[in-house]
Amino acid sequence: MWWVISITLPTNEGNSKNRMYGMRYFRIRLYLLLSMAPCLTYAQWNSALTDTVPAGRYKAGISAIADYSSNSLTSAFAFSWLAGNYLNNTLKQQVSSLLGNNNRAGYEMNYGMYMVFCHDTAGKRKPLNFFVALRHKSYLNTSFTADDFQVPFYGNAGYAGKTAQLSPFNFESLSYQQAELGLVCTHFAGGAEFGAGLSFLAGQSYLAMQLPSAGLYTSPTGESITINADALLMQSDTSAQGRNGINGAGGSLDLYFMVPYKLGGKNSSISIGLSDLGFIRWNNSSLQYRKDTTYTYNGVSINSLNDIKNLSFHSLAADSLQNRYFPYKKGGFYSAIPAVLELKSVTQFSSAFHLELGLCDMFNANAGAYFYAQSDFYFGSKWMTTFQAGYGGYAGINFAASLCRQYRRSQWSLTLNRLQGFVLPYRFGGAGAYMQYSLTFGKWQ
Repeated sequence: MWWVISITLPTNEGNSKNRMYGMRYFRIRLYLLLSMAPCLTYAQWNSALTDTVPAGRYKAGISAIADYSSNSLTSAFAFSWLAGNYLNNTLKQQVSSLLGNNNRAGYEMNYGMYMVFCHDTAGKRKPLNFFVALRHKSYLNTSFTADDFQVPFYGNAGYAGKTAQLSPFNFESLSYQQAELGLVCTHFAGGAEFGAGLSFLAGQSYLAMQLPSAGLYTSPTGESITINADALLMQSDTSAQGRNGINGAGGSLDLYFMVPYKLGGKNSSISIGLSDLGFIRWNNSSLQYRKDTTYTYNGVSINSLNDIKNLSFHSLAADSLQNRYFPYKKGGFYSAIPAVLELKSVTQFSSAFHLELGLCDMFNANAGAYFYAQSDFYFGSKWMTTFQAGYGGYAGINFAASLCRQYRRSQWSLTLNRLQGFVLPYRFGGAGAYMQYSLTFGKWQ
């Protein structure tokens, strides 16, 4: 007989001078907007916050993103699993063929609104824009071994006399709300820009599991299994769930700096941005599990039908096993939220073509650094499109495309990320979309 262990985790409009400058700065605004979108779509510093010559005193906008990517779990597999559909052998084999030593997957769903109070004019050069923002952010990410996939989906029969390596394994699921207040200085020291934002965070849910060391041994005859694991699990309060449940509080910091320069006579700039550097402290009703143990299970011996009458599975109940081998304690703890460091260089080769090279690195999220090259094409004064190719993050290779439309006092943009996952869902893992709409209003005095 063959034994398999499964673990179920608990769930839980403006004057003539301003109009004269409007065309000149249109390309800059569009560029900043779309260059942020495909770059892992994390960045806080979009054009609404760093607009040098806005058409009005105020700006308001909304944005939303849903993004999934993986270097091993294909789009077809992930969406079938999410929909609760049957996972046939073809889907599983396609994933198995992609498994390596460092398998990753990540998902995020973020949305929010912002308001900018502009204080820059072409003539007065008042250097500060103030902004407020409200956002909801959810993340799920994991890194796992090949055996972490093979054992649950194919069983342990193929590991007879062998040990399945279940570590290193990391999993994290996080949901929180963010209220941010910040400012941007859009003109100082020869055209440089600087911005900073402080946020209050309201934590809703958190679940994290780490296996620094874990293995599952199956005896040659399949009559016993031995699991050894150094396991850590941390979970926020399970009694207050849903969007109205607040189980933690914290703060975060955003920073942004941009410097213009000349490259071969072309207008260029280099910028660095840091987003969501912070933490959340979860309340004292949170749960923590920690155990370093070895457990051997030999099954149940039944020599006759009479043995069944006296057989009790009470000692194998989930609660009993948890209390004995995976005890928990209540208490508050701190967790760092995913933070993003972005470094990029932009060169304007012509009025119709810009080139951007950059790096995005997300910390505290099991993701790798993401390197990319992006081309921006302008069509007249109202349309712009971008194409991006990159490598890193969760998925490895990535392609993205964006489209933006500018109106007199508003603009919208749409980005499709992980294009390879849309086109070849059985070969690549990833699919994402990002949208933003902003409106400028109020007259300058």
